[in-house]
Amino acid sequence: MKGSRLLPLFIASSALFAGCRLLGPDGAELEVSSTEMFEVTPSNGVWDDEYGRTDDPSNCSFRFSVARRGDGVVLRAFVFDDRVVADDCKPGDLSAPTWNDDSLQCYFDGDFDKSPDSREGNGPRYGGEYALAVNGAAQSDYSSRPRAFGREWSGSASIVENDEGKSGIRYSLWFSWASLGRVRPPAPDEDVTFGFNICVHDDDDGGRADRALFWTGNPSMPYRDESCFGTITLKGRKTK
Repeated sequence: MKGSRLLPLFIASSALFAGCRLLGPDGAELEVSSTEMFEVTPSNGVWDDEYGRTDDPSNCSFRFSVARRGDGVVLRAFVFDDRVVADDCKPGDLSAPTWNDDSLQCYFDGDFDKSPDSREGNGPRYGGEYALAVNGAAQSDYSSRPRAFGREWSGSASIVENDEGKSGIRYSLWFSWASLGRVRPPAPDEDVTFGFNICVHDDDDGGRADRALFWTGNPSMPYRDESCFGTITLKGRKTK
C-alpha cells in the first residue's frame, strides 16, 4: 500500500457555506438564480460499481447546490469525510488522477442530448468531466476545456469542521459558459437547462480511492451515461 498523507484539519466555526457568497465590486450579489440544496447519502445516492461502498454517512456523503451568474455556473458543496487523504495527486497538476484521492467531480451534458456515452461523438465538446482534488490538483482532460483550470473554470477546497461538529471538505467551483459547450453566454432572461451529475471520490488509506458516491446515474457507468444524469434548470432574470 502506498503511504497515505492525512491532510491537517483546521477549525472553522461557521455555517457550511460561509464565505462563499459571490459579490460584485459594488457589493451586489452576482447570482441570478440557484437550485435547492441537494443532500446525497449512502441511502439515496448511487455507488460506482468499480468501487466499494459504505453505510456510514459521516464517512462519505455530501450536499451541493448549483447557481447561475452572468459569467457562468457556480457549484458549492460540502463533503462529510472522516479521513481526508491526498497521496496520488500533486498540487498544481492539471491532468491529475483525481479519482485516486479525495476529490469532487462534476459532469455536464451541456447540449442535453442524454448520450449513453459522453466520451463518444460530441460529448466532451458539450461539457464533459471536471474534477478538483482536495489538495488543489485538477482534471478536465475529458471535457470541452482540457487543462483549463484557472482560466475557463476554477475553484477551491478547504478542510473544515462545521457547526454540527462534523469534519469534511468545503468546495466552491466556477465554470464558464464555454465549459458547458456554449459558444456564447445565454441571454440574461433565458432559462438554462442542462444534464448534470456530481460525485465524491473517497480515499481513506492511500492508493486508489475506496469508493465513489454519485448524486444519480447508471451504477455501471455513472460518469459517462448522460441518459441517467440529473436535470438542472437555472432561471434567467426576468424583466418587466
